[in-house]
Amino acid sequence: MKKIYLMVLAAMTMVSCTDIVDYDEGYTPASEIENSSAPEITAVYDVADTEMAHPLTEGEMGQMLHLVGKNLNNLKALSFNTVEADIKETYTYGDDAYVVVPNRLSLAHDNTISYTTDKGTCSFPFIIPFPSLTVNGAECEFVNAGDIMKVTGKNFDIYKFGEVSHITIAGKELAIENVSADAIEFRIPDGTPDNSTITLSWEDQEGKTLMAEVPFRPTQNLLYGDMTDMNLSKDGPVNVSKEDGYLHFTGSFDAWSWNTIDLSRNMIDVGEMGDLNDWVVKFEIMTADSYPLTEASPLQWSFNWSKEYRWEMGTLNTHGQWRTITLPLAEMANKGIPAAGKWMTLRIIFQPTAEYDADFSIANIRIVRK
Repeated sequence: MKKIYLMVLAAMTMVSCTDIVDYDEGYTPASEIENSSAPEITAVYDVADTEMAHPLTEGEMGQMLHLVGKNLNNLKALSFNTVEADIKETYTYGDDAYVVVPNRLSLAHDNTISYTTDKGTCSFPFIIPFPSLTVNGAECEFVNAGDIMKVTGKNFDIYKFGEVSHITIAGKELAIENVSADAIEFRIPDGTPDNSTITLSWEDQEGKTLMAEVPFRPTQNLLYGDMTDMNLSKDGPVNVSKEDGYLHFTGSFDAWSWNTIDLSRNMIDVGEMGDLNDWVVKFEIMTADSYPLTEASPLQWSFNWSKEYRWEMGTLNTHGQWRTITLPLAEMANKGIPAAGKWMTLRIIFQPTAEYDADFSIANIRIVRK
């Protein structure tokens, strides 16, 4: 009896299988539809624009886009502004494609999407603006000839310095030592004279040449020169010594210990100054590795007993390297600047708000135009 039951069950199972309807028979997924001709792109949308209400004419690096057109399957190659995209990051569905703009840019100015399938290639006008280059300035303007200078800013890595973009002194191309997104390093040729100008030149999106200038050892407007004719007086426990061209500040201080350092001499001739807002004070600073300046040890500055300007430097540790600092002249000289040849005093006020050990140096104090 058991044997008969099993035979009936097997027969029922076979009948049931033959009754299954394959509703997928003859169906081809959209991603597998064969192209009938060359691809065509008719519009581009941000992937978040599911209603396709706002067609785009430009995008940005890393953006996911929805391409609409015809015959977009079987993608072989994709590029934005000549930069190849990773087709592993693309999804195609016949008349739609979802793609990611590369996180790299080219200095080419064709501004097109190039889309290649097994049936051909099409182009679609589409702008990927590459970020503008920002040049902040030299990390230290007073490096020595023969040494490496570092200039900081944004997007140096995009602009291909040494190939398309250039750094020169007196028309001579400088050797690029290192480049990253936020800095570029290059070597100053041996024998380069003080007060030389470094020129960075590059092209923008429209092919227009832009330039930025960085000074090299700008000694012409030093307020104190070699310091031999500078009068130094101080009040408080801070130690200040004249070293070889710079001032060295040291000491251990209680909280709220009051210190002033007055640097006096006849004012140099910097020419007609006009609006002091067009001028800045620059200097180099160096902190010993274990003695950073902190929020508890701010420095204040004043020309000829003007209202003090408080330099909010946060925590500053140069790890024994010189760094160029820029401060607003107008905010530390509200009483104006003496005429050339008149007595001038620059006061530095040092009052830590907590116990503090100091070991820092300042050099090359100068007044320059912005």
